[in-house]
Amino acid sequence: MKALGERELDAPTLAEKTGLPESSLLSIAVALEEKGFISIRKVEVEQPRFTAEGEKYKRDGLPERRLLNAVAKKEELAHAVAKAQLTSQEQGIALQWAVKTGWLHVEKSEGKTFLLRKSGKESDAEKALCDLQQASKEGLQALMRRKLAETKTAKRFFFKATGKTVSESAGVTRLTPEMLKTGAWKEKRFQSYDLSTLVARAEGGRKHAYKQFLLGIKHKLAGMGFVEAHGPLVELEFWNMDALFMAQDHPAREIHDVFQVEDPARGEILDKELLKRVQQAHESGLEGSEGWRYKWDAEIAARLVLRSHTTPVSARALAKGLKPPQRVFCIGRVFRPDEIDWKHFIEFNQCEGIVMDENMSFRELLGYLKEFAVEVFGAQDVRFVPDYFPFTEPSVEMHAKIPGKGWAEVGGAGMFRPEMLSALNVKVPVLAWGLGIDRLAMIKLGTKDIRDLFTQDLGLLRR
Repeated sequence: MKALGERELDAPTLAEKTGLPESSLLSIAVALEEKGFISIRKVEVEQPRFTAEGEKYKRDGLPERRLLNAVAKKEELAHAVAKAQLTSQEQGIALQWAVKTGWLHVEKSEGKTFLLRKSGKESDAEKALCDLQQASKEGLQALMRRKLAETKTAKRFFFKATGKTVSESAGVTRLTPEMLKTGAWKEKRFQSYDLSTLVARAEGGRKHAYKQFLLGIKHKLAGMGFVEAHGPLVELEFWNMDALFMAQDHPAREIHDVFQVEDPARGEILDKELLKRVQQAHESGLEGSEGWRYKWDAEIAARLVLRSHTTPVSARALAKGLKPPQRVFCIGRVFRPDEIDWKHFIEFNQCEGIVMDENMSFRELLGYLKEFAVEVFGAQDVRFVPDYFPFTEPSVEMHAKIPGKGWAEVGGAGMFRPEMLSALNVKVPVLAWGLGIDRLAMIKLGTKDIRDLFTQDLGLLRR
């Protein structure tokens, strides 16, 4: 009451003046209001604030600005990314926004990608990043579209004395050690506790919602008789593509569709007999196939890439000599240079599975896929459309309806081709699928943007 005087003060100011924690201050204030000593005014205001990613870019600068600073006039993309010290996640963001803002132009020549500097005018997002509270409407919207800022409803409490004085007769609020020692507490009248008092919200810790979701999927698959397999994130093109009967001139092997490792650029294929069988499958064919009819190059197969799907994990497992019947699954991170939007990201998780049995057919495959989508992932509407993959025949694409967004592709599947299986020394049918588990997780967790699955925003995670 002394600190308050005749002024109206907000909770942070009063807490600073009294030295009391804000949670204790609110508790005392409510008790004083009930007895008519003060009045409390509550105001709700919308306040912009940076997300964790926004705080990082405020400190380090936007990825597109750092990429632009690395380009004088013309620079090869890989060199510019290295000079700008961009992470793999920031590279796609930087390139997308630098081109969209008109700062850089992309030019391809002799199999390489070059960046040409065009402008460097400060963007609305950059201006808002400097001073969020004074940001223009356009700047704030630009940051919010990119999930760099968000608005939060903040409650502010203001206190003002009514003029009524506080006396000892109101009752004692604290029991001190001294009162207990001397017995003075027996002569005191204590105020009762008010259980409706405003207190600070307590937040307990728990597992990240998406991590918990992935663990739940693993438990369900294990319960269905599947054994988990693992594989490296940095993979040989041999396992990522060649062992899967993907021709070396296939468009999916271009630098625009897969991340190639610069240093070291190549690895070694140790199983030379397997190498010969895969070469034969490509050049002249196996199991009655004519192959792709071209000169297969072992040097290309030895290149290192970030795996673009989890199917190489299945190929490695089959090459080790699995004995039917077998059910194997893998949930792992994969990488593709996609354009980022609500359902695309440059790294995401896939759920890979194979069933190896003499009696497997395409009908069983569709049954497995529908059971996974409905029972395991919680999808309500699922449909299948024909598709083509180099390593399966017949092939199918599965679509699921995401609430509020509509239909989205969630994975591909099919029966592994005989020439692929023969090269791996497999003599029985194998059905396989690769599901974009992140999009299915959006259904289960009720999110509208794939990037929210990887968020570090505690407010969003708690909600």
